[in-house]
Amino acid sequence: MSNIHQLNSLPKQTTINLIASYQGDFKHDNFSYHQLLEKLQSTVMHNHFMDQEDNAAWMNHRGNDYLANPNLFAHAPLTYLCVFLSETFKHNKLSQIEKKISPSVFEAILKRLNDFK
Repeated sequence: MSNIHQLNSLPKQTTINLIASYQGDFKHDNFSYHQLLEKLQSTVMHNHFMDQEDNAAWMNHRGNDYLANPNLFAHAPLTYLCVFLSETFKHNKLSQIEKKISPSVFEAILKRLNDFK
């Protein structure tokens, strides 16, 4: 397991900013959860978003707390947000994510990511 508190493992600021900008998708009348997930996955994969880090253990323990209570993201450190995103897209297909994770989780993540722009 990687040390998730190491700032040098974070992705580039431009990538964080790009992902945070997807929060605007929730404000559109024609919001498509599937399209949002496709954009997130594409950005995460294309930018090698923490793909060398192994944080599966954190995701299994702490990540489940955040899944159960997305309000926790409102005060989550940047490293937790990045680990959650990277592990989610690294180990799941879009169809699995769409079934297992509610849009409100990603809305909370993206809202908090905007604080780090």
